[in-house]
Amino acid sequence: MSDHSHLQRAKKEILFGLKLAAVMIAGALLLTLARKQGWIDAEQVMRGNNVIIGLALAAFCNFMPKRMTGTPRTMHHATLAQSIGRVGGWAMTLAFVVWSALWAFAPLEFARIGAVAAVVAGVAVMIGYTVWKCAAGGVSRSG
Repeated sequence: MSDHSHLQRAKKEILFGLKLAAVMIAGALLLTLARKQGWIDAEQVMRGNNVIIGLALAAFCNFMPKRMTGTPRTMHHATLAQSIGRVGGWAMTLAFVVWSALWAFAPLEFARIGAVAAVVAGVAVMIGYTVWKCAAGGVSRSG
């Protein structure tokens, strides 16, 4: 890749991150305004903020496989990295969607514990798959 394409990719990723941050800040401000107006209570503000955070992180994790940078040493390494990126991206996206759903609909105590457990499970799947693929010699070297 040329320096120009690296710069374009970096700009695109920064812009995506800034958009996610803007959505999160706007959501928090709207929830705060609703609380001050008496439309919602403090628990709903907390739930709303966690739903927004979970959905923003799910969106970010959904792009994990697309963010591969650098030039792999071999086709084998490229295939392995792509496989791990896809599984990790899906595991973490699903974990944060579950996080958001729990904060939106589950009883408060269950949401607190279940949301963290969902993310821990997502990380465990991602790490477990990585270790499994690397220990098994990665993916087929023939393609």
